[in-house]
Amino acid sequence: MSKKNLLWGSMLAALALASTSTQADGIRPAKSHPGLSEYTDQLIIRLKDEPVTQKRQTMSAAHVKSLSLSAGIELKAIRPTGAAAQVVKLPRALPIDEVQRIAAKLAQDTGVVYAEPDRRKYPHRVPTDTRYSQQWYLSEPTGGINAQSAWDVTTGSASIIVAVIDTGIVLTNSELQGRLLPGFDFIGSDDGDPSNRANDSGTIFATANDGNGRDSDPSDPGDWIDNSDLNHYPFQGVGCTVEDSSWHGTHVAGIIGANSDNAAGITGIDWAARILPVRVLGKCGGYTSDIVDGMRWAAGLAVSGVTTNSNPAQILNLSLGGPGSCSHAEQSAITEILSTTAVKAIVTSAGNEGGDASLNAPGNCAGVINVGATDRSGNQTFYTDVGPAIAISAPGGVITTSPSDTGANAILSLFNDGFTTPTTDAFAFFAGTSAAAPQVSGAIALMLAVKPGLTTADIRSILTTTARAFPSGSACTTATCGAGILDVSAAVHKAVITTPSTSSSSGSSGSSSDDGGGGGGCTIGNGTSDAGLMLLMLAALVGLGRRKR
Repeated sequence: MSKKNLLWGSMLAALALASTSTQADGIRPAKSHPGLSEYTDQLIIRLKDEPVTQKRQTMSAAHVKSLSLSAGIELKAIRPTGAAAQVVKLPRALPIDEVQRIAAKLAQDTGVVYAEPDRRKYPHRVPTDTRYSQQWYLSEPTGGINAQSAWDVTTGSASIIVAVIDTGIVLTNSELQGRLLPGFDFIGSDDGDPSNRANDSGTIFATANDGNGRDSDPSDPGDWIDNSDLNHYPFQGVGCTVEDSSWHGTHVAGIIGANSDNAAGITGIDWAARILPVRVLGKCGGYTSDIVDGMRWAAGLAVSGVTTNSNPAQILNLSLGGPGSCSHAEQSAITEILSTTAVKAIVTSAGNEGGDASLNAPGNCAGVINVGATDRSGNQTFYTDVGPAIAISAPGGVITTSPSDTGANAILSLFNDGFTTPTTDAFAFFAGTSAAAPQVSGAIALMLAVKPGLTTADIRSILTTTARAFPSGSACTTATCGAGILDVSAAVHKAVITTPSTSSSSGSSGSSSDDGGGGGGCTIGNGTSDAGLMLLMLAALVGLGRRKR
């Protein structure tokens, strides 16, 4: 797998961008990343003598030298992880099968519990936008999620926290003001010694793109890739392609919880829950080790070298992933996080490659709620990954390559006008499983608002037993697309009458009463059209040029 595991790269995901800026009129190009999942330059190693404490140290030089002899290649210690493992660097990015052979050699060392490639993950692209009347996925009877009736019961609780583990969030977006908690940026340096690379640009924070390493600033500085990037480490020769900033995390956050009932913009599914931004994806994706640490931190667990999160989330949304089996690092983190009972759900996007969902991590890990994508008619989208690994489906929408496609059949949410760094707030239509997953996260937030004592098992059971059957003629079956299409209202109503399966003290403290009148027929926005609409299509090996309409 590449130096990163790809979530939105080579996955046949469609995406449309809508902006209020007339300068943004046209179509933005988006490239697939067919080679991105073929390389990595890091390994995650669990040592038998590693102490399970927060104050673990980076491996000693002598220990690294010993492991280098076992691996048959020089290794460099980077840092301990939050899960009693160590991250080590290879001299250069190598094909994933070669890295797996190195890991296999290390696994034979008597002092090693496991060794595995530290793959990078990428956002599954999504789109949603600015006017409630354009958010068909919230209310249409065939392809929508029936959110309107749920708002008659509850519009959410500020006691519920949803972690958006993604590219970070544009913290100044007007539709998220008053909803964001202090987050964290888990993207570190690409190499402690960039001088050892002949073609290096001289910066060690290329992926982070913010001039520094891990810190308490989870804002999204942009994840664009330009031609200059492709000539330098760590983007040279590993399948990265030129593309504009995605603002992926901002888009995902808007689906879950954009400010609502305010006569402007879009409607979030939960109108009160707080959003915890956790930045793990930068330029050209992000490493599994950073994602795992971000998950642990979001859950309130200890991460070496990082102050413990004082606002643990009950729901973790991961609209990201990439090819490969669920790694030891991912599964151990998920198991530990869910065993605390404070985190009630880990929601993942299935992938946009049109293949077997069991081949994409972390959606194939045990314990997660893996979400596939349906279209406006309730049919299986052409891009969604499918199979028994899918728990439930939600609208992901579809965008075609046609210049006349306005994106109306895709998912509308928050965006930014900046092609590189953030500029002005905007809205965008995306299509993909990345847009489907946060709808399930938003639904769970509403369920916990009315019944905070629900357990992980309760939540899964309610979602799957209340899911709406796929419409007649749909290619989806319960064997390929999960239990059915998410029905938020049915799930919330069932949550109200459900007695939690255990009396766990989960730390969830959502109110069981309505936090402020949501409504079945409420329409947000004034119905005027956006000044500019951009259309973006992600397809394996296909990229659209920028065109005026």
